[in-house]
Amino acid sequence: MNIQKELVDELNAVIKINFTPADYQPKIDAQLKEYSKKVNMPGFRPGKVPAGMVKKMYGKSILVDELNKMTSDSLFNFIRENQIDILGNPLPKIENDSALNLDEPGEINFAFEIGLAPKFELDLSNNHRFNHYKVKVDDTFIDDAINNYRERLGVPEVVEVSQKGDQVHGILRELDAEGNLKEAGLEKHVTFHPADLKESNQPEALELLKKDDVITLDLNQLIVNTAAIAALLGVETSELVNFSGKFQFTIEEIKRNAPIAIGQEFFDQLFGEGVISSEEELREKVAEDAKLRYVKDANNRLFNEVVEHLVNNAKFELPNSFLKKWLSSVNEGKINPEDIESNYESYAKGIRWQLIEGKILKDNNIAISEEQVIESLTDDFLAYMGAAGSQDPEMRERAKSIAKSMLKNEKEVNKVYDKLYNEAMTDLFLTSFDVHTVELPFTEWVEQLNKAL
Repeated sequence: MNIQKELVDELNAVIKINFTPADYQPKIDAQLKEYSKKVNMPGFRPGKVPAGMVKKMYGKSILVDELNKMTSDSLFNFIRENQIDILGNPLPKIENDSALNLDEPGEINFAFEIGLAPKFELDLSNNHRFNHYKVKVDDTFIDDAINNYRERLGVPEVVEVSQKGDQVHGILRELDAEGNLKEAGLEKHVTFHPADLKESNQPEALELLKKDDVITLDLNQLIVNTAAIAALLGVETSELVNFSGKFQFTIEEIKRNAPIAIGQEFFDQLFGEGVISSEEELREKVAEDAKLRYVKDANNRLFNEVVEHLVNNAKFELPNSFLKKWLSSVNEGKINPEDIESNYESYAKGIRWQLIEGKILKDNNIAISEEQVIESLTDDFLAYMGAAGSQDPEMRERAKSIAKSMLKNEKEVNKVYDKLYNEAMTDLFLTSFDVHTVELPFTEWVEQLNKAL
């Protein structure tokens, strides 16, 4: 066997494989011998079918199978042993179809196109400037956060007139198309919560109401979300077609959360018993938690901006013609050339980032161990259980045992690897580039992070 790589240009090459009968015939003869032992044919005892007849019946299929295996093994071993960085997978050249004469195979030649990964350098220096957006944790922010906590932990009290954010309880009665009470229509006691009105087109419909007021509501406008409407009415989403959405609503009670008083009960409910004991400590703790809570979002924004910058500015080309041909091949004709062409730019950006990411990880010796994955899964599970950051040995050991069992879920484990690699690269970016911290009030910070890249 002879195998060699011929460069077409810097990004494309052809691998040529030559097989002589000496390479494949012994394998075929061995297979035919095995077949002879097993084949059953009328008129012959098992294992006594003449070799010539076995060869006539199975010789060609055995030849094809062996050549496919030999070609695949030789091709990928050659690529691995010669450390050839390829994009996609090798594509057989058209002439391969006519390279094999099954009746007289003789010397056989195959050729495969390959797309080569480009060689390039990256500039991860302070020649490039990025902004790192953080929430401005000032007195105003802390005051708002504490007020939100107080309202969240407050006790509902009955009030006379409703306003935004109140819970409004009453009776819904279904109306017909003319706006009259529908005979045998749905009648149900319900409570509208602030969360129900997140997508509302008419949030003011439940404001300035008093007990015993009777109003008409269009749930399709008031709530909008079909799943939320179905849950409120106690029906399946599929059953909503039976309702017009128009209901009469009689108010029975209005409740509003009375903020919990600032004191030890509030401190203990918020952070755990005895963690803090004064308003000064409360403000320090709220500020500390806020910085930790929003830093991940800030880091994600920085990471995405750097990725966009590197993908758009790294100086290297791709074997575009080969990749388009390969995309068509792996999709087995399910995607037409026009679709590949129209979506290729997006696909190419993904390939560019994979190459850049690989180089960053390799050049900076960034590696993530299974133990780091287990620790991350442990922390995630503790956070889910409401014990974020807990260092209690017994609790962490139980959570770690659960985390280890999650290693069987390959999809979830890959997500954790991706997250940890991204975090490691973000740390690198923060120290390598010229990164300026920009503090913004919370609403402006949210707007900035949501801006398109």
